[in-house]
Amino acid sequence: MSKEAEKRGGSTVYRVLSQDLYATGFHGDEVGIRQDEQWRAKSRQFTSDSDIIGKIMEARLKPGEKNLPPRVKTGFIVLRNSTWGQEPDEMKRRLVVKMFSSSGQWIASAEEMVADEYANSVASEMPLVSFAVLTKDTEIVTHVRQLRRGVASTESYSFHMPGPDGTFEVFNIEGKRATAGDDFRVMLLSGSVEVAQIDSKFGDIGGEFVVSVNDRILAENDQFCRILQCFSLIIRYRKDIRERIQRSLDMLTHGKAKPKQHRYELSLFINPRRLALKKDEFEEV
Repeated sequence: MSKEAEKRGGSTVYRVLSQDLYATGFHGDEVGIRQDEQWRAKSRQFTSDSDIIGKIMEARLKPGEKNLPPRVKTGFIVLRNSTWGQEPDEMKRRLVVKMFSSSGQWIASAEEMVADEYANSVASEMPLVSFAVLTKDTEIVTHVRQLRRGVASTESYSFHMPGPDGTFEVFNIEGKRATAGDDFRVMLLSGSVEVAQIDSKFGDIGGEFVVSVNDRILAENDQFCRILQCFSLIIRYRKDIRERIQRSLDMLTHGKAKPKQHRYELSLFINPRRLALKKDEFEEV
C-alpha cells in the first residue's frame, strides 16, 4: 500500500447517514392531502404519486472532537407508487426512490435501470440489480451495477466517480461475510482501502440502513454520500427486484411477454450531443 493510500480510510467515522424506513404510513411528514400539496409546491420532484416512506438522520464529526454528536433529522425519503406498488404489470414495474431535505428540496434519486438489468442478467445467467443515481450536486449520472461473483462469494456492486484533473475513482460495494444482516463494506480501488460501511436492520415493513463513512475526504463529498444512501435504500427492495427480473426473463425467453422501458428510464440514455427531450420534460422526471 502506498503512502498516499495509507492516508485514506482509518478507524475514525467522520459521517453517519441513517435511512430509517417507517413501519406504517402514519408519520409527521405526511399527514393529509394538504401536506402533499405543500411538498409538491416546494419541488417538482415530489410527484403526485409520491409516498413518504422514511426519514434521513445524520451526524458529522466536528473538528477537534473524538465522538460523533447525536444524529439529527435532515430529510425524508419518497417512493414513486405509480411505477412500483400500483403498477399491475410486472413488465412495466420499476423502482424509483427519492430523498428530500427537511425543507422539501430534492437531494437525490435512485432509479432502477430495467433494460440494463435484463441485459446483464441474461449474460450472467442470474438476476442482477442495476440502478442510476442522480443528485443535486452534479449533472453526472452515476450507474451502480451488481456484478456476478462465484457461488460462494458475497454480493458485489461497483460504481465510479470523477476526480480532480481528469482522474476518476472506482468503488466496490461488497457484502460482509458472517454478519447477521445484509451488511456491506465500500472499498476504494486505489490502494484497496475500506472507506465506508453499510449496516442493515430489516423489519417486516420498515428497516434502518446506516451508512458510516470512515474517510475524511469522502465524508465531505456529498455526491459520494448520496450514492451510498441510495444504495442503502435499494438493499431494502433488491429481493423483490431480483424475483421480478427472474419471472420476467422466464416470460421473455418463452415468448410470453415483451419488456417495457419507461421513457424516464430511456431519458437517462439520451445522447447529450443531440438533446431529444424538452426542458420541461426533464424537470418532471
